[in-house]
Amino acid sequence: MKRINLDREDEHVQRFVQALTVDENGAILELRGEPVVRVLPVAKKTVDRAKLKAAILKRRNESRQLNEEWEAVEQEMWDRIPPTEE
Repeated sequence: MKRINLDREDEHVQRFVQALTVDENGAILELRGEPVVRVLPVAKKTVDRAKLKAAILKRRNESRQLNEEWEAVEQEMWDRIPPTEE
């Protein structure tokens, strides 16, 4: 992502940017009815790495359990198919 230092821009540009109303979903700037720029707010919250890791591990374990259940069902289906005689 390109960074633009507004300290080097004209005062009018600085005031315009500061006046933008941006909610948590951002804002889209339009020119002649066409979108040209999406402005997203900088996340102010820091990530709790311990919580993130715990959530990832929990999701991984849920995924593994679901895979095991699917494999068991699949094996049960295969076990129901009578062997073919050759």
